[in-house]
Order: sequence, then structure tokens, then C-alpha cells
Amino acid sequence: VPSYTGMVDGLGSQLLQRRQLYSAPMSKLRMLMICRMAKPEEVLIVEDENGNIVRETMKDNDVLVQYK
Repeated sequence: VPSYTGMVDGLGSQLLQRRQLYSAPMSKLRMLMICRMAKPEEVLIVEDENGNIVRETMKDNDVLVQYK
């Protein structure tokens, strides 16, 4: 917890109380948002039949089902 030097004691304690009040719900919200984020496309770098290096994208079935 950072020190609130130079602040009026009442204001510093209010900020500390607010931080303690919101820390648990905000942490849960952060985890919920991360869990519900869409996965990025999977990209494979491969060599085609002509010897060229190309990118192949693979659609994730779980993501496709989620947005139907």
C-alpha cells in the first residue's frame, strides 16, 4: 500500500478505505473479463508445395460456437 505523505489525514484514510472496499470486487471482475475474452486465431507458419513460407489460420471451433 503506497504511503500518502503530504495528504490531509482524513483524505488519506478515505482513499485507503475506498481502495480496500473495491479491491476484492475489482479483482473478481478482472478475472471474469479475462476468462470471457475471445481466444485469438491460431496461426501456423508452414512451407507450401512451392517452397514459399505462408501463414495458415485455423478457426477455433469453441470461439465459432460462442458467437453463433
